[in-house]
Amino acid sequence: MRVWGSGSMCCVATGAVWAQTEPEPPRLDTVVITRQAPSFQPQAGKTEISGAELRMVPGSGGDPMKGLQALPGVTSTSDANGEPAIRGSGPKDNTYTVDGLPVGYLFHVGGLVSVLPVDLVRSFELYSAAWAPQFGNAIGAALDVNLRKPRTDRLGGTLNASFFGVDGVVEGPVGEDQSFYVAARRSYIDLLLKSVEDKKSGVTLTLPRYADYQAKYLWRLNADQRVSLHVNGAGDELSFKLAGDSNLGTQQPVLVGTSEIQTAYGTQALVWDAAFSADARNQLALGHTLNHQSTRIAAAGQVGVAVDNVFVRETMDLQPSEHHELTLGATLDLTRIDVNLDINAARCTSFDPNCDLTSAPRQQVSEVVHARGWALHAQDRWQLDRDWSLALGARHSGEDYLHTRYTEPRLGLDWRWSSRTTLHAGWGLHHQMPPGDQIVAGLGNPNLSQIRARHSVLGLAQKGAGGWSWSAEAYHKQFDDFVVADPLRNYINGASGTARGLEVLLKKDPAGSAFSGWMALSLSHSERHNDVTGALFPFEFDQPVVATVVGTYKPEDRWQWGGKWTYHTGSPITPIVGAGTFPDGRARPIYGPINSERLPPYHRLDLRVDRIVSARLKFFLESINTYGRQNLSGYNYSADYQTREPVNQLPRLISFGVNFSW
Repeated sequence: MRVWGSGSMCCVATGAVWAQTEPEPPRLDTVVITRQAPSFQPQAGKTEISGAELRMVPGSGGDPMKGLQALPGVTSTSDANGEPAIRGSGPKDNTYTVDGLPVGYLFHVGGLVSVLPVDLVRSFELYSAAWAPQFGNAIGAALDVNLRKPRTDRLGGTLNASFFGVDGVVEGPVGEDQSFYVAARRSYIDLLLKSVEDKKSGVTLTLPRYADYQAKYLWRLNADQRVSLHVNGAGDELSFKLAGDSNLGTQQPVLVGTSEIQTAYGTQALVWDAAFSADARNQLALGHTLNHQSTRIAAAGQVGVAVDNVFVRETMDLQPSEHHELTLGATLDLTRIDVNLDINAARCTSFDPNCDLTSAPRQQVSEVVHARGWALHAQDRWQLDRDWSLALGARHSGEDYLHTRYTEPRLGLDWRWSSRTTLHAGWGLHHQMPPGDQIVAGLGNPNLSQIRARHSVLGLAQKGAGGWSWSAEAYHKQFDDFVVADPLRNYINGASGTARGLEVLLKKDPAGSAFSGWMALSLSHSERHNDVTGALFPFEFDQPVVATVVGTYKPEDRWQWGGKWTYHTGSPITPIVGAGTFPDGRARPIYGPINSERLPPYHRLDLRVDRIVSARLKFFLESINTYGRQNLSGYNYSADYQTREPVNQLPRLISFGVNFSW
């Protein structure tokens, strides 16, 4: 249940326990993508990749979550933003889980780096359409990160230093049946350089500061039962100052001055995993999360939100017969939300570019909300015969803030055409709560409905010889009940949209060769429709062509060379085609049709070299935007909106990372 912004009511990292393996000799990780369906999951719309593989993607800075942008169907409009936009949806349309349970946010400072230490991520699963019913409150995609368990052989740890920050892990056994890890990260650029001034824009930016921590204590009660304690959290701070004589300061005087943004969350969770028999497994989690958001935007006002949540998660996996695998689950969230607002309420949405913050009416809201959300989900994976399997599932959920209840069916079908060829299909109905500022009483409309999406997907996967394979997948998404501004009710459900596309993935596993990698091609079209005005326009993340090539060459165990080249169609933007005058004398922009102009095509080459110096020390170097492409992120307009200057993204950069283990 989502109640404010893009965050979730609960933020937790909990999960199952995997078998421990002995440490391997030092080696560089190979790059392999797999698309296979484990128990309880249909294959349609699913991509799986290990954390080690994501860390090796050139241009990711060693951050596995940043490596997501190299996967099929994933787009982004900014080099600095790692939050993924997937198959015609935006980053705020996704649900993020860690070990199968929700997490508040996965990226610091709007996507700069992830909140998870690089050495803890075991694997990553992306469900980009018609996912299984245990995932809810999302219309875009479901992203599940699996963390590894603590080592049990001896006390040890790792220390990582990269371009953005420093993180480390200490872990080891506590007796025969218990083990732990503690991890922490801190940015350090803000310690070296306090602020950066851009004289052209008139903005002085205080470099962002962030930190996060993860801790897990694992106790093996016996061969069939385990209890684990999870503690994690993150915090971010960002501030900037806008000069009064700048173009933006002239256009929006209410933004002149200092603005500050602070976010933080902390989670504590206790998880019990039990195997009652070879055919029955259970996981029960009880936890608490506290989220804080404090924002002050110069004279435009301030926002303070605190979300205090207690949650219960129950999941049981059963195999009642040889041909059926059944999963049953339930969730409960009890939440208190403290909201304090004193802002210029402009009520901006992506369906109307005319959004003037300076002239917006001032509004105050002070409210304490008690909310309850719950969900029941079930899925049966039925092996019809040797080659056919069918996944039938449903999710029934409700919440007492908007007073809505929904039943969402899910369907998956897999057919093994031959030993090397598999066809799969999926369909699902999904819902998502609107952002909190659109539903809070006074500022928004607490009578809104949830946003709805219907997903359809059809795919083919083929394994070849010598480590080669390819897959193709076509999808269609229909969206309804998007939120638009309304002069009487603040907001209403008054917009819809569609997304459709074709994705092709060709990959080469190492298979005894020094070369490996993949090529992903996505062809798509996504648009939005304002059902009130009739306006039809491209979605802001619409990129009809996205191509990514990732390749590695590993001549020996201690060296690895890699490259990634990315191309995508330029992002759509809404142009300013003229200027009028506001009543206070300021220039008023006159906009053209929404998203009717496109930026030039984006392309970039990143190179990377990894070197293992010894069993304890390794490093990497990256060349980002190697040939210095000037990719545009948009335009800055003059104070009277008569002229504009391009704003470029990342220049050519050198990044690095050092890993020391003991």
